[in-house]
Amino acid sequence: MAKLDAVLLKSIPEVINVGDDINDITIITKIEFHPLDVSLKMEYLLYLLVYDVHGKPDVPVIINNWDESEVIGLKQENEDDFLGRKIVPICADELIKTIETPIALKLGNLKDSGSFYKRKLEVLATIIPAIGRATKWSEPFECDLVY
Repeated sequence: MAKLDAVLLKSIPEVINVGDDINDITIITKIEFHPLDVSLKMEYLLYLLVYDVHGKPDVPVIINNWDESEVIGLKQENEDDFLGRKIVPICADELIKTIETPIALKLGNLKDSGSFYKRKLEVLATIIPAIGRATKWSEPFECDLVY
């Protein structure tokens, strides 16, 4: 069992020029592993999802399925902008691990539907074990009703 102790943003540009193609930021994640995880050298995938949040954050629903996991946002009052994601494989080989993850984002690209003067970046981190729950939706199937 892993616990996410901290998720921090580092190297965020103070000013972003509209139209800039790529901005590099760094996400620092501090993870605490259970001693049993360390003894078994358990494998995990760390999902880091970066959002520009407008108002309250969307409620995330995480469908765990190891390397096919999905995070779906249930919209609140405003639609948050999904800016990018990074998936980092991790081995539990020490009790506390700090991961620095660089990610390149297109922070200067704005959606046509809004005019914003600030970016409010937030990162959703979730860690999914190789051995654990797996969930997957079926493909949609439709059939006709006869009256």
